[in-house]
Amino acid sequence: MKNFKFPLKLGLALATLALPAFAQDSFSSINLAGTVVADNKTGLSYGARGCITEISQVALKSGKATKDQVLIKLDDRAITLAVKSAMARVGDLEAAVDEREFSIASAKAEIVRVEEELDFVGREFERTHVLFQRGLVNETTVEAAERRKMDATFAVDRAKEALERAVSSKSRAYIALEIGELELLARKLDLDDLTVKSPFDGLLLDFSPKIGDCVSQGLLAAQIYTPDEKSVETFVFMDQLVNAKSVGVVVGNPVNVIRINGQICPGIFSLVGTEANLETQNVKITLELDASCAATMLLNEAVSIKTLPISE
Repeated sequence: MKNFKFPLKLGLALATLALPAFAQDSFSSINLAGTVVADNKTGLSYGARGCITEISQVALKSGKATKDQVLIKLDDRAITLAVKSAMARVGDLEAAVDEREFSIASAKAEIVRVEEELDFVGREFERTHVLFQRGLVNETTVEAAERRKMDATFAVDRAKEALERAVSSKSRAYIALEIGELELLARKLDLDDLTVKSPFDGLLLDFSPKIGDCVSQGLLAAQIYTPDEKSVETFVFMDQLVNAKSVGVVVGNPVNVIRINGQICPGIFSLVGTEANLETQNVKITLELDASCAATMLLNEAVSIKTLPISE
């Protein structure tokens, strides 16, 4: 008769050893409390000091802004005059460049003229010198012809020097023009700093400017965020993260975010912190909300979170 007790005892022993492992890997949902925050909340600051002269009433009443919409304008009279002065200066420098170009053209024409004159005087000197050798003219006539040739040579040299000076003056004029254009650009940037524009379509926070108020550079004018880009921030205790998979707290894992009215919004774990708070021993967790649901949720809204099993 076969003994079946040994295999039975072995099977019970293996099952007993495997039981803790199965229990450790079993999923246990946890409930958390979180707060809705904006993913891309951006501050809008004044780029210059001045007094407010214009406010977008549409943005002020609706709390909404579109990309590149002008929200606030500061007094721009002084900067506008500076821009006009810089533009006039650039115009004057452009005229100076044109004048230098004309000087170069004149110097080149002068070189052509004096070189032709030198060629004529040179031929005249050669003829006079031949006549002198034949005894038809005296030495004084030859000296006069030679002097005219020397004067024509010097005239060519002076004309070439004038051309070099004209080219150098043109280079300096171009440098001055570039400096003037940079100055004009700087004044235009100063003019742009007097307006506060929306960087993208979004909702405004703390937007309450008043006509006549004087502000300083860098002062916060408002904040703006995209309504369909929100997350939920929460905290998980260390003892719950010892085996994060067993409670579903894993980056990329889906989760249910429940509003106070019972509405369930889908989300996923996007960030699990790597540092625990010294006093509370909890870790910061971030959940990314589905865009369609995020648009209906309010900033700083309190929500509850229910973890889901890890999706394979």
